Amino acid sequence: MHDQTRHLLDIDRLTDQDIEVLIDRACALAAGAGAKRLKGSVAHLFFEPSTRTRVSFELAAGRVGLQPVNVEMAQASTTKGESLEDTVATLAAMGVNCMVLRHAEAGLHARLAATLPSGVHLVNAGEGSRAHPTQALLDAATLRARGVDLKGLRLAIVGDLRHSRVVASGLRLWPRLGVDDIRLAGPADLLPDADSAPDIIHCASLAEAVRGADVIMMLRIQHERMDQSGWPDPSAYHAEWGLRTEHLDLAARNCVVMHPGPINRGVEIAAEVADGNRSLILDQVRMGVFMRMAVFEWLFGALRAG
Repeated sequence: MHDQTRHLLDIDRLTDQDIEVLIDRACALAAGAGAKRLKGSVAHLFFEPSTRTRVSFELAAGRVGLQPVNVEMAQASTTKGESLEDTVATLAAMGVNCMVLRHAEAGLHARLAATLPSGVHLVNAGEGSRAHPTQALLDAATLRARGVDLKGLRLAIVGDLRHSRVVASGLRLWPRLGVDDIRLAGPADLLPDADSAPDIIHCASLAEAVRGADVIMMLRIQHERMDQSGWPDPSAYHAEWGLRTEHLDLAARNCVVMHPGPINRGVEIAAEVADGNRSLILDQVRMGVFMRMAVFEWLFGALRAG
């Protein structure tokens, strides 16, 4: 019998109906809808640093009734030479029903999902620079909850695009939601390969990217994925690519500003913009918990979707 256990590995594996159900449910939870009560446990396996994503998954698990199993990776058996496949199999044998995994290795989540027993779910909480599906989904839900119409939206994404898993997932999601004007901008050595986003507008400057934009998403420099010799000078970077109040005057009148975090004030974004009334940064953080609640409900079959 074919295993129908749900996993959330990347945007491409979700149907359009899945995407709509997850976004709508996150918005409903944010508006005060009661959470479904689930039975089971979830292990959080974070091999890369995280505050927002990990804490939001932990809070989300508790709010839907799942027992969190927090594995400190510095003390995990993988440090003794055990393979991650064996660690995951061990947790599953103990009765853990769901694994939330962040790891740098490309393709790891899909490989692990294929080895899990029936009924054990896997969530991609960040895979190197390749994918971060729940972040893309919560960003879309944040805009929908704000009343922003995604169809026909003009979206500018600025910063370290080459190393951003948020962008990788976002570029798979936004067009499916009707966003047909996406502008990418950043230093030449931090832009994605041209063939990875052939239909997207590449802008030569920050001003060009934000002109008339409805949403501006800023990204930090992913120092951890770069050789230190390639790190740009912070003040020079801010002068050329840092979002400041004068740039908002070029954007659409009701333009909002987003950032997946963590933010570096005075580098990719000025403090007055990050804290200003157009900023949705903390809205994104709050929506992160609701989206991950919706993901758990969907995984465990409490939400109907295709």
